[in-house]
Amino acid sequence: MRLVRTIPFTLALVVALWACFPVRGQLGYDLPADAHLWHLLTCGVTGNNLAAAVYATFAALLFAAPAERALGSRAFAVAAVSSQAVVMPVACVVGAAIERAGFNRWGTDLVNEVYCTPLAWMIGPLAFATARMGVLWRRRLRLVLATLTGTLVLYSGTLSDVVALTAVIAGVAAGEVVWGHTRPTRSASLRESRVLVAAGFVAVSVGPVLTALNPAAQGPFAAESLLMWEPAVDAEDVRKLCGDPTAASCVEAMSINQLHGIAPLLLNVVPVALALVVALGLVRGRRLAWWGAMALSVASLAVVVGQVAGRESDVVSAANSALVVLPWVASIVVLVATRGKFPVASDWRRAVRPLAISLLATAAAWVAGSLLLADGFVGEANLRNTLFELPLRYLPPAVAVELPHRMFPHTAGAWVLYEWVGVVFWCAALWALFRVLSSAPSPAAEADRARARDILVHGTGDHLAWMGLWEGNRYFFAGDAGYVAYRVSHNVAVTVGSPVVSGSNQAEVAGEFEQFAASQGWRVAWYSVPEDFARPGFNTVHVAEESVLYTDNLEFKGKKFQNIRTARNRAGKEGVRAVWTTWAECSLEMREKIAALSEQWVADKALPEMGFTLGSLEELRDPDTKLLLAVDDSGHLHGVTSWLPVYEHGAVAGYTLDFMRRDADGFRPVIEFLLAEAAVVAGSEGLGWVSLSGAPLARTDEPSAFLDILLDKTGATIEPLYGFRSLAASKHKFHPTHTSWNLAYDDELALASIGLAVVSCYLPDMKTADVAAVVREFLKRRDRGLDRAEVASPGGGTTPRP
Repeated sequence: MRLVRTIPFTLALVVALWACFPVRGQLGYDLPADAHLWHLLTCGVTGNNLAAAVYATFAALLFAAPAERALGSRAFAVAAVSSQAVVMPVACVVGAAIERAGFNRWGTDLVNEVYCTPLAWMIGPLAFATARMGVLWRRRLRLVLATLTGTLVLYSGTLSDVVALTAVIAGVAAGEVVWGHTRPTRSASLRESRVLVAAGFVAVSVGPVLTALNPAAQGPFAAESLLMWEPAVDAEDVRKLCGDPTAASCVEAMSINQLHGIAPLLLNVVPVALALVVALGLVRGRRLAWWGAMALSVASLAVVVGQVAGRESDVVSAANSALVVLPWVASIVVLVATRGKFPVASDWRRAVRPLAISLLATAAAWVAGSLLLADGFVGEANLRNTLFELPLRYLPPAVAVELPHRMFPHTAGAWVLYEWVGVVFWCAALWALFRVLSSAPSPAAEADRARARDILVHGTGDHLAWMGLWEGNRYFFAGDAGYVAYRVSHNVAVTVGSPVVSGSNQAEVAGEFEQFAASQGWRVAWYSVPEDFARPGFNTVHVAEESVLYTDNLEFKGKKFQNIRTARNRAGKEGVRAVWTTWAECSLEMREKIAALSEQWVADKALPEMGFTLGSLEELRDPDTKLLLAVDDSGHLHGVTSWLPVYEHGAVAGYTLDFMRRDADGFRPVIEFLLAEAAVVAGSEGLGWVSLSGAPLARTDEPSAFLDILLDKTGATIEPLYGFRSLAASKHKFHPTHTSWNLAYDDELALASIGLAVVSCYLPDMKTADVAAVVREFLKRRDRGLDRAEVASPGGGTTPRP
């Protein structure tokens, strides 16, 4: 009942689709002779064959249902009818233009094709609804819709495919006109960039398979598509037709049988399954997955080129062939351009053994089985012929059917061997690849991280110590006494805070690390260490200001906490509540909401998303990291913060704020509300404080040393880019205790290289183009800020930014 209430219009149209299927001949039209205006709408009610109706049902659940949920039933109904009425005639005009220009060499005449497809009202409203979505799903859906429908147009070439692509273009354009949206300052984050590359790769991979499974397909695989839907040829007829295995009648009969049944269907979808597994690795940044995507793209390109090669050689035919290979060429270009986003190594050796075993076992089964069942094959089943056929057993039948064969089965046992050898191998191969791409990238690094976690949980670290357990850090262990988490850049070892120790021997661990670094030829930069951390011969400079909120006033009494009390009271009145949870405890829907909120935040920043001591979505997955969400009664996520545990003498002493995102259109004082609630939660757990973390290049006192003054001026100058000082000012509402985080260095002449190393740790993938974009955005935001200040100043002069 809940589903019926959520998507009633979609379900009603699906019911109408099947109700009208028996009379579909009267609902479409044959262009241009039998066209009537009322056909503009009725031709979209159903499909023109059984397979099309089945596909349309799945398409309705995949495209129309989400659109109705996003728009509401009433708006969806208007969008669906409008899309059908507008897209259909436009698509027919486009199809006729393509046909008359000679760019449809694959199949029947688009001008006179009977048109019956509901794709216009299914896809158009979803493309239209993307304009109302956040930047995360807007990017994802538009990429997938455009890539998938564009690939289908190039591979299948039916009028329905032209309608689908037209619906995407028209829907996106209409959404921009009606709603529009603020253009993001930044491109996608690293995580989202990987997701988009993976989604585009999968969309391109799915297109040819959908085409091959469509009996109405008119693309380069049309012959194979038709064979799949032909009835199988029985064994007696095979024996009669295949007296000569090379005869055309035998080859046709065996081609039909090769593409008929469950095993051939499974083998034909192996490329999609392989693409999905590889896409999983791409999302996780694995270099092995990148190579797999490249190999699959190149192999697919070779297959498509083989299909279209040798056809008519006129200019139009060459253009047709070039368009068909375009999706895979684009896929290869995108993979090459984004290669730097996939640096994570995988232990590929874990897959070698199962792959070798499965390959040898299935190959031996084929050779031995075919020799034992020699009477079940047409053609001589000798060792030479079985070895010749062996590679073909692992190819999708839609590809293998085009290659020469020397043996054809005609008994049940021979067919089982012939079809299932490849299926068994690919099942094992896909499982082995999935395990490698989903396991820890480096077992040695994972072991070091587990050892460091154990020392931290049972020892003592500073307020940043948990950040040392994040991906990308190295570890120096001073036996069981403690460790130092660090990264190396520009020949500088930049630490993540001070050493973590199991006792009180921090100076000893620090000294051993400095000796180790010297032996490696590195300079040490103790970064974001507390004020009381000192090393002989090292100077310090202020790099951030930490705000610590104690839990001794959880009611926030007093005039100075008026804003905090107001935020909490407003939250209660507006139905916004705080949820203390972890990533694993969040539902899949809530995780996507957190991701969408984060991506919107990143898109609005002039600088790329940072790392090192600034956590992202990946760090939220840690089971010991707590999340504090602001959620209202409708399930809307207004804000999210993450809190890292701080250990002292083997027990949690407090929490440090890390991840912080808010919905710009949601509950306005959500951050104040969440920070106050975090203090309440910490107090209820018996903890004495929470750290509101540090604001880089911000301070409350006046700098005195030259270097401190220089960094303070730098912080004021780059404020428009990231808003560190505005962030610090928002924490001042809690009247916290301020402490300094310092950089300890041993040589002033090395400060330039240390600065570059720190920047590289925060922005390891920043390129020249990024620097130029940052400079442009900085100038734009600075000028915008000055303009606002001039307007606010009664005397017409400029007011300096705080």
